[in-house]
Amino acid sequence: MGRNKLTNEEKTRALTLLKERASVIRVAAEVNVKRTAIYNLKKAAAPLPPGTVPPRKPGSGAPRKTSPRTDNIMRREVLNDPAITASELKKKHPALLGNVSVRTIQHRLQIALKLPSRRAAKKPLLTKAMKKKRLLFCKRYRHWTPEQWKKLMFSDESTFRLVRMASKTVRRPSGVSRYDPKYIVKTVKHPDSVMVWGSFSGYKGSGGLYFLPKNVTMKGANYIEVLRDHLLVPYDIHECEVFMQDSAPAHRCKAVTKFLTDNNIPVLDWPGNSPDLNPIENAWNKMKNTIAKKRPTNINELKQALTKLWGDMDLSYFTNLATSMPNRIEMVISYKGNMTKY
Repeated sequence: MGRNKLTNEEKTRALTLLKERASVIRVAAEVNVKRTAIYNLKKAAAPLPPGTVPPRKPGSGAPRKTSPRTDNIMRREVLNDPAITASELKKKHPALLGNVSVRTIQHRLQIALKLPSRRAAKKPLLTKAMKKKRLLFCKRYRHWTPEQWKKLMFSDESTFRLVRMASKTVRRPSGVSRYDPKYIVKTVKHPDSVMVWGSFSGYKGSGGLYFLPKNVTMKGANYIEVLRDHLLVPYDIHECEVFMQDSAPAHRCKAVTKFLTDNNIPVLDWPGNSPDLNPIENAWNKMKNTIAKKRPTNINELKQALTKLWGDMDLSYFTNLATSMPNRIEMVISYKGNMTKY
């Protein structure tokens, strides 16, 4: 059965067909509305200039469920608490929203108040002290040029999992059990994973990539072994002038500090909880997205895929990462030490 109401696009199409001398029956079928809707449209358009779409009648339609005052209250609530839901708003203001459906509240927030629901970005928690340190760091290195950042060896650890969360929805034929093995999402409590340590410079590209042994936590002693075997030579080859590592406990212990000092490797005083400042995080994310598509079936395949991905990243990619540092620093300053988009 056809509808009574037409959108502006449907009105334009219907008027065009009528102008071409199409019958009301044919126009109604083409636009998929009732004949009465076409008759009413034709009548409303008759006194108007050719091609003019009749406007909606004032006061037509159901009365608005919320007043401007109620809209302002909803806006204030959402701006004060961006995570509040439409259901929570309804419960919090029963006198104003008791007779308004949750769907209408959602629609009002999204369309009229331009406050659509969006997935929140996940970022590390920053204390006031952390924000202050981030600001101090950025102001201190604000004057560094892209060329200086290219001569810095960036490093970091990351974990790559063999099993990644699959889609939560499947298309299952009617009558087939949702527990049919073909249509269930298979999960494991403790998916196999590997932790890697990697480094790069914007001057020569990728440096060392090291896989930590299974069930081994990075501590001062084994971190020194990683640096000895996978940093010293690349650091010289890349002609680096400074080394960057985050403030993880293993990185800050006295033995590691002495090792780096003895090998004449200056270390950047990196602020804690600042993955957005470290461009190697972009490389890790790129690799994780690619691995998710490749779907390796065992740890050896995962390691082989990671090694190839790391080696295949060209110099220009790492150069762009290193020379993004001035922009990252300016953004942290403009955000007053808070997390940025990076």
